[in-house]
Amino acid sequence: MAQLTVVRDKAQISETGAERITSLIERAIVIRNAAAISLTGGHAPDLLYEYLADPDRPWRARIDWARVHLFWSDERNVSPDHPESNFGLANRTLIQHVPIPASHVHRMRGERPAVDAGREYDVMLRARRDEIAGPLFDVTLLGLGVGAHIASIFPDSPLLLRGPEGSTPRGADLSSIGADLLGPRALATGVWVPKLNQWRITQTPPALLDSTAIIVMAAGSTKADAIATSIRGELNVSRYPAQLLRAADDRVEWIVDGAAARSVSGRPMV
Repeated sequence: MAQLTVVRDKAQISETGAERITSLIERAIVIRNAAAISLTGGHAPDLLYEYLADPDRPWRARIDWARVHLFWSDERNVSPDHPESNFGLANRTLIQHVPIPASHVHRMRGERPAVDAGREYDVMLRARRDEIAGPLFDVTLLGLGVGAHIASIFPDSPLLLRGPEGSTPRGADLSSIGADLLGPRALATGVWVPKLNQWRITQTPPALLDSTAIIVMAAGSTKADAIATSIRGELNVSRYPAQLLRAADDRVEWIVDGAAARSVSGRPMV
């Protein structure tokens, strides 16, 4: 079962996340001499990124940045300097402030047509998958939308369909979702999001689940129902995409504040 940690506020979410991510990076470097982190965008990680980059906090000095590789779970179809770019957020708050080699920053090229950018990222991730042993990532960091979307996989996304008839994955093998639609090796794609009237580039479910640890950060009462349904609600992945994470079982760690956790019964508090 997924781990749920409830803390006071966004600042403590970010501190808890920074400590956990740093520990996972340290462990990966000891084992494999490198660490691969899949980052997220939106409002959830901005303070976390600032904490990781802050020389007055403990985490920046503990990380051997020369051995870290950065990837992204999804990206908006915008240029890297656009205010809504997920890469742009990480670049402003983290990358510019730590000694990570430019060749270790593997961004999704949101300035390109989403279908092309998704195909390019898929090729890169599949090449990585063929080259390494073990999970694709050491840490996957995710936020959570009000409607329980993760990365750019929104409710009723075609990436949640299985089989030629597009059957909904109620009660399905969660780890196989998307395989029949995109092919068993597809790890990233461009996807149209009707709700937003936007193209996005996103990792597919098999890629999102291929991580040693998956950390989901969320704050505020508007996320409460999405968190409760994602963790313990009746399974309906096409409506609540974050339920995909159940396939990763105890590799998933939810770090949320009290307001976000209010609908989850039996929750631990730290």
